[in-house]
Amino acid sequence: MKNECFRFYQLSKKKFLTVFEVLKNLPPTIKLAFPLVWLLSVILAFQLDFLFYSFFLIKGDSLFHVFAEKISYWGDFPQGTVPLCVSIYFLGILFKKEKLKEVAIGCFFSALIAGALVDLGRNILGRARPSASATEVIKELGYIPLPLVSFRRIHPNGSLVDGFYGIQWLTMFHGFPSGHAATSMATAASFLGQMPKLGYFLVFLALLVCWSRIALGRHYFSDVIAGGLVGFLLGFIFSKSEIQNCGVAFQKIEK
Repeated sequence: MKNECFRFYQLSKKKFLTVFEVLKNLPPTIKLAFPLVWLLSVILAFQLDFLFYSFFLIKGDSLFHVFAEKISYWGDFPQGTVPLCVSIYFLGILFKKEKLKEVAIGCFFSALIAGALVDLGRNILGRARPSASATEVIKELGYIPLPLVSFRRIHPNGSLVDGFYGIQWLTMFHGFPSGHAATSMATAASFLGQMPKLGYFLVFLALLVCWSRIALGRHYFSDVIAGGLVGFLLGFIFSKSEIQNCGVAFQKIEK
């Protein structure tokens, strides 16, 4: 057990050193492209927020609603990512496969970091969720706060102005970006480098998680796009265990 704990530490250290080296050696064009693509994608998705919300929203307790609730659990870090990582890691111990251990470690840390970054962002920005209502806000705060940044449009329920309200410490103001989208995408992308077949299947599940967050009224389209892209990028970087392989991949993208 002691030896395995030390091995876990060694593999984790190797993974982080690899990631830092990859980030340090990224071509300038790639470093500039990622934030620009992210911003452009969010802006485009923002234009479709209300349309997608109205189209995908599930009303009532239908089978689709139950399915959406269940699939959303996959995007939850403790309930989705952690059991998967633990299972993969123990399979690595059982079959003496270092590759499985590395994948499990990359998955765990990429999803953890993606979730932490997104949680920090949505706590600071404070965008109201589509399901948030003025009645709930008054019940919790005693008043309706004014948005620090207003998007000059009213939420579909007609009770709150869409925008960034800043730090409110209420989950109903934790809309942007989506934590479930970030965690599920990071989890899925972390398998693409060494276990692509499983990775593609997990990406499909992650897309279902993104759909479920809109269908349940928890997030807008731009929320899941913002979180999903952050998670996918982190998962992809962590999926590369060899610096040379990752460097070649980014050089191909640059060309």
